[in-house]
Amino acid sequence: MVQEVDVVGQIALFLFGAIFVCAFILIVYSVVMHNILYKRLDPILFRNPWFSSAELAMFSSWPLSLIKAGHYMFLLTFPTYSKKKRFIGLEQELPIELSLILASKIYICIYMLSGVVAIAFFIFIFIT
Repeated sequence: MVQEVDVVGQIALFLFGAIFVCAFILIVYSVVMHNILYKRLDPILFRNPWFSSAELAMFSSWPLSLIKAGHYMFLLTFPTYSKKKRFIGLEQELPIELSLILASKIYICIYMLSGVVAIAFFIFIFIT
């Protein structure tokens, strides 16, 4: 029985550590991507048809500006879906290199992975 508890504790500790590492990576990654993307996309996208007046006020300062960077990365990762939902009517070609599109896709993958690991952690904790 004691060895069983140790295994359960080790699995829980591993999942919690994975969540913590993913969260740290996501924060650093989003800060770096924000500093790159806001210079290129704010003049084109950060205005009224796509962001409300309240969002323009909130997302213009740190740390909420990281949410705006998340919107930009989602647009670069899933352009068709994003142009149907948030960026309706966007026809302009964005001045973004392929490397930034790939970096946005990596960010979205890490984001989804951290969500899956967090769900697994909570399911594991509540089952045991």
